[in-house]
Amino acid sequence: MKKNLSEIFPDRRREYESEPTLRQAQLIILRILKIVDYICRKHNISYWLESGTLLGAVRHGGFIPWDDDIDIGMTREDYNRFLSIAKDELPDDLFVENLDTTEYAGNTWTQIKDRKSKIVIWGQENQHPGLYIDIFPYDSYSSNPFRRVFIEKLYKLLYINVYAINAPLKKPYFKGKNAVINAIKLLLKMVFFVFAIFNKDVIYKLNLKTRDKRIKRMDKNPKINYGYGTDVLNWDKVFKAEKIFPLKTMKFEDGEFLVPNDVDYVLRVFFGDDYMQLPPESKRVYHNKMIKTILPEEEVRKINKGFYYNKGEIDL
Repeated sequence: MKKNLSEIFPDRRREYESEPTLRQAQLIILRILKIVDYICRKHNISYWLESGTLLGAVRHGGFIPWDDDIDIGMTREDYNRFLSIAKDELPDDLFVENLDTTEYAGNTWTQIKDRKSKIVIWGQENQHPGLYIDIFPYDSYSSNPFRRVFIEKLYKLLYINVYAINAPLKKPYFKGKNAVINAIKLLLKMVFFVFAIFNKDVIYKLNLKTRDKRIKRMDKNPKINYGYGTDVLNWDKVFKAEKIFPLKTMKFEDGEFLVPNDVDYVLRVFFGDDYMQLPPESKRVYHNKMIKTILPEEEVRKINKGFYYNKGEIDL
């Protein structure tokens, strides 16, 4: 099957060399999305475009022009099903990276990475460097506010608050808007000093110790509220099930992909009511420090060395 997918979705990166580097990267990860979409449809697995990728589909008909990744969501059940087959069905030039496939994953969600490219992300130097798409698990959250906040979201909310409180002050410290922002940050540090003494890495490790139990409990919840997995600490969004399901299709670049049922509502939750307006140019930034879309064979071998499937080195 791997050979067939390589034939259906051939690697055409050398045909893109005349394009700007960012556009080359977008076309490489668009191929990854098409392959994931193919596998999901074959096995009746649901997914949907989300976050900036969904915004790009609506506002630009494809990628946000300065975006360098793709985000999709899946219910936890479909996420687990996808992961159970992905390593066997993906072409050899793609790699499933998560905490079960490599100790260097860093994230608690899954990334499908291209083995023959390199993108350097701030703070992710130890991970596999290939261009990627993000796949986020969505859990079913309880309607009981106490249970949701103090059990299902506990580590998530701790992590977000610790990250915010410990964020460095902006320079120059006492000029213009920075003076107001920094004053608020200092006030928050004093009021919520207990968060300031925490370390987000400690919370990350504590989250991993209990995540399986939390996920198992949450699986018993009525399927009426879906949000980023209890183990996905960076974001806290929850949607009514009817805002996501039944899924629809929408054009993204030259393909049709699955999107939430109420796209407008979902985008308002993510980005606010003015999501169709372009941000100021100063906010049109991408994640990476550097992108290389075509690598010599020696570098391909080098970047894949040390990453493992089931404790066996990846075959190149």
